Amino acid sequence: FLLDQGAYNPWGIVQPYNTVGHMLGPFRIRNFSVEARSVVTNKTPHAPYRGAGRPEAVFVMDRIVDLLAREIGLDPAEVRRRNFVRSDELPYDVGLLYRDGNPLVYDSGDFPKALEAALDAIGYAQFRKEQEQLRRQGIYRGIGLSSYVEGTGIGPYEGAVVRLDPSGKVVVATGACSQGQGHETVFAQIAAETLGVPLEDVTVIGGDTGAIPFGVGTFASRSAVLAGNAIAQAGSQVREKLLRAAAALLEARLDDLEVADGRVFVRGVPDRALSFARIIQASLPTFAGPGIAEPSFEASTYQAVPTVTYASAVHAALVDVDPDTGSVTLLRYVVAHDCGRVINPMIVEGQIHGGVAQGIGGGLYEDIAYDGAGQLLTGTFMDYHVPTAAEVPFIETVHLEFPSPRNPLGIKGLGEGGAISPPAAIANAVEDALAPFGVRITETPLTASRIFRLLARDRP
Repeated sequence: FLLDQGAYNPWGIVQPYNTVGHMLGPFRIRNFSVEARSVVTNKTPHAPYRGAGRPEAVFVMDRIVDLLAREIGLDPAEVRRRNFVRSDELPYDVGLLYRDGNPLVYDSGDFPKALEAALDAIGYAQFRKEQEQLRRQGIYRGIGLSSYVEGTGIGPYEGAVVRLDPSGKVVVATGACSQGQGHETVFAQIAAETLGVPLEDVTVIGGDTGAIPFGVGTFASRSAVLAGNAIAQAGSQVREKLLRAAAALLEARLDDLEVADGRVFVRGVPDRALSFARIIQASLPTFAGPGIAEPSFEASTYQAVPTVTYASAVHAALVDVDPDTGSVTLLRYVVAHDCGRVINPMIVEGQIHGGVAQGIGGGLYEDIAYDGAGQLLTGTFMDYHVPTAAEVPFIETVHLEFPSPRNPLGIKGLGEGGAISPPAAIANAVEDALAPFGVRITETPLTASRIFRLLARDRP
């Protein structure tokens, strides 16, 4: 395939390599060959963004699967059932190298289970029974599936510093900065759970070299995987220091102590307790002598990973298409996904909803058009259309948790996944709706004018 890189190519082969590495998805395919080229053209340069070559890979594979299903007379869902990698085949070696140079080996998940969860949630079997009757009523409704397996949490590392201030409150610093993903909440949750403090007692600082000297950053669905685990490890070290100091003060065995609500207490004797602030105070030297422990309750950790971990999902879209105008109405959208251990379900939902909304834009509306001289024709929102709340249906999410064995918390990345599959799922749904007209979808966005032209071409 050819990648139109625009006038400059600052990212080398990152995007085409991502496309190649993600093209096989959850399918068990051993015979695979692809040639990718980046082409410099007289257009605006671009860079990796939310998906970064993966939507293109998924579009190709899911369109091939649906075309194959129609050619051999099988339902598209059945073709997927027969060809998905099974859970008992994991870890599964795809036979390629990931972009970090390591073998591309799926670590955990259950792709068939995700497929069945998506089919059940959207009512796939019942819809197939009703579809022909709807067509006789002049309602051209279709259902489309798409699936992906995404490498997330790329290294080489991310750093975290966790410390207690003199009041016993927790300060967390990391190189992973938030642009609205909810990092502060998730990182605070991890620190609070590790140290045994209320969530409101945790302050998170991102991207400040005065607070942490080294960090890599937020991209490639990596922050929860790397920064989250770094915070957990640093927090565990601080907790260990606290427990040792408290054991001396309480004259108790280390393994008899528990931590909760910012206090250390003897198991079974909750009244025999010390606040974090009291332990810190007792650790400071006085004129009478040294403190009970070293007063620096702080730890730094740089979490490294051997390679990425693989998140996955199956998306299902239900659409109506008006053959007289080419307009598409998205009726329902279902996502059955696995991002490993879920830290905060609300933030996970938000990430999926935001990603799907952007994917709907790529599937139906967002058309970057140029004239023959390379002049951009869709440079304003008058011409470059994006979905609004009116065009995005309620997104139904099914959470499947298959923790990754490649990091202590079992986390997989999530930030990009929602945007990967919508163009393919919507394209498959539109083609399914227009099956009586013999329309074949090969490109996006599926604007009304583009669908109308396809219908006009295929009509007698």
